[in-house]
Amino acid sequence: MRVNFSNLKHQHNLYKDEIEGAVLKVVRNCNFIMGDEVRQLEKSLERFTGAKYSISCSSGTDALLLAMKVLNIKPGDEIITTPFTFIATAEAIALIGAKPVFVDIDEHTYNIDSSKITDKITSKTKAIIPVSLYGQPANMDAIQIVADKYNLKIIIDGAQSFGSTYKDKTDSNLGDISVTSFFPAKPLGCYGDGGAVFTSNKKLADKMKMLRIHGQSERYYHKYIGMNGRLDTIQAAILNVKLNDILRCK
Repeated sequence: MRVNFSNLKHQHNLYKDEIEGAVLKVVRNCNFIMGDEVRQLEKSLERFTGAKYSISCSSGTDALLLAMKVLNIKPGDEIITTPFTFIATAEAIALIGAKPVFVDIDEHTYNIDSSKITDKITSKTKAIIPVSLYGQPANMDAIQIVADKYNLKIIIDGAQSFGSTYKDKTDSNLGDISVTSFFPAKPLGCYGDGGAVFTSNKKLADKMKMLRIHGQSERYYHKYIGMNGRLDTIQAAILNVKLNDILRCK
């Protein structure tokens, strides 16, 4: 018997009336960019994950870029991560101009081997990006000890693990910043590209909100060099329907 990795038609049929109604509402209101549905989604994400701040964005890849931008990762910096992941993890590091430094995986979990991280730390190391592969977070206690000892930041790449937990905390509420993807085949998927960044640090959250809209502090006032990283309202409306169903079951 063939089992599909993700049956998008089946998913749509489960929520068909609600999703199509939510999309039609956005279309009729013509509030396609940063509409009310976006903030509604962010509040629901905060409730679900336990993170104090949720910042929606245009993709999981852009979520990684936002995280590194706000942590002031610069060209020449080194970021420790795993080679066993989708290319976006290392690609985002390279796009910032930093250098991905690979640490081998644990043979049992296929996540980054926390016992091998220290050997790869240099004076240029600025952060660690563990990947929650197959929905399973890495050994975060051990990684946090290393990060604290060497004053490194932790960015969780939770692109395929939204909703997973580590010692009763969601992996969206671990590290300094956690990111996820809302690509259609992900645990919480929209009907295009989308993502989110999570943190409990208000200063980081406020800056990321500006960075995702061209560094804008208010309309046409640009405090930082940012990016066009917004989640559009139609995608937020679709995610609201799906996430509300998850919250009802929680």
